[in-house]
Amino acid sequence: MTNQQPYKPATTATAWVLANLNLSSPYGRKALRNLQPATSQSRTLLEQKFDELARLVDFCRQHPQFTQQAQAIFRQLRNIAGSVLNLQEERIPDEVELFEIKLFAMHFCSLAALVNGSGVRLNLTFDDLQALVRRLNPDEMIISTFHLHDSYSPELKAIRNEKRLLENRILAATDAASTDSLRQLRSELVRREKELEYKVRSDLGCQLREWLPQLHRSMETLGHFELLLAKADAALRWSSCRPQLLESSCELKVVDAINPQISEILKSQNKEFTPVTLNVIRGTTLITGANMGGKSVALMTVATNAELVRLGFFAFAAEFSMPLFDYVCHIAGDGQDQASGLSSFGAEVIQLKELSELAHPGCGLAVFDEFARSTNPYEGRRFVQALGEFLQQTGWHGIIATHYDGISLPGAACYQVIGLRNKGQVVPTSGDMRALIDNLCTNMDYRLRKLEGHSEVPHDALHIASLLNADPRFLNLLKKLYD
Repeated sequence: MTNQQPYKPATTATAWVLANLNLSSPYGRKALRNLQPATSQSRTLLEQKFDELARLVDFCRQHPQFTQQAQAIFRQLRNIAGSVLNLQEERIPDEVELFEIKLFAMHFCSLAALVNGSGVRLNLTFDDLQALVRRLNPDEMIISTFHLHDSYSPELKAIRNEKRLLENRILAATDAASTDSLRQLRSELVRREKELEYKVRSDLGCQLREWLPQLHRSMETLGHFELLLAKADAALRWSSCRPQLLESSCELKVVDAINPQISEILKSQNKEFTPVTLNVIRGTTLITGANMGGKSVALMTVATNAELVRLGFFAFAAEFSMPLFDYVCHIAGDGQDQASGLSSFGAEVIQLKELSELAHPGCGLAVFDEFARSTNPYEGRRFVQALGEFLQQTGWHGIIATHYDGISLPGAACYQVIGLRNKGQVVPTSGDMRALIDNLCTNMDYRLRKLEGHSEVPHDALHIASLLNADPRFLNLLKKLYD
């Protein structure tokens, strides 16, 4: 695991979900960094993870205080990896490191008691660290501080008692000569005390090294459980379902899926996200519609949910079933590769080449948002046509969103964004541009409808330009061209 490259999300929405998980401890964040997507060969293991997540989601739904109590413990955890590494390399622990290990063991015992006492069935085993806590609390006073107590060594206790008596004599001394003599004696006692404390820390280090396997397992357990709890929290925060994993030849079926990132943005504006429903066949699924119709959001929603399922999350949808893809790729020509000097179109072609090399042996989902949009329409339409035929030949599950007319792909699944409703009612009623835009968005229907056969892209652009009060001279010229 340590040699694996960190997973790079295919969509910005997936990255947003991962960045907004409720993870407080360094162990949960490390587990997230080490998270890797499942492949078609690990379907059984992923199903077992979904079993575990389903039990935890149901339990947290009924016992919300459980999540709050566990998160409160996670917020108190500190990273003891450095202290454990020093033990492993046989360095003598200092008092700070002994304190960190003790506090870690105490919090771990509290979390173990919470989970084991809850009755929820998880694939977790909590090591018993209570004996370790007692070892670092020789007086059986379980407190969240650490001190090299007298109980660790009779010699240390005797030296400290002698030092206290000598300090009282120093305070009572009346002449400088006696004071200097007593202080010299005290310095010698302090030296001997430090030597004994070093010996105690050395002995404790030897004893703690026997606990290294349990400490390593405990850190792993904490990371696994906090990430699992964060997945359950996300499943409850947004509407979700357990995904159904299918054979590679099956369709990806999506019912009322949401994009959590955009959903939260819209919620802050008192708006609602329009759920996405469609089936993605093996081959080409084409989504057409005018600009502003929500094609990009629909693509991102499907790709994000498919990617999160591979990472062991529930899908943010009413229903979600898919083959266990070996890869999810999202190609959107909306930027340039400044480092290499590539244009948006050039970057798309390179990404398609890389995808072809990656995808040859496996089953995957490839999503193309307005492919070849930055080249001229004459060539762009042909590139999209060729891409659709290419996807049908490769057998990938491919989705292409385009506003180009004239794409003909027999055997492809075709959807269209419904687009602008009530065109006659969407009129500029005042000079308030903000109100006009809100009215326009309100009357935009972002749902997808399944098409039977070929259909032209709806021509809403002229109407939208008119509503947005484009220059009248420009509109007159434009209308002549439409006529």
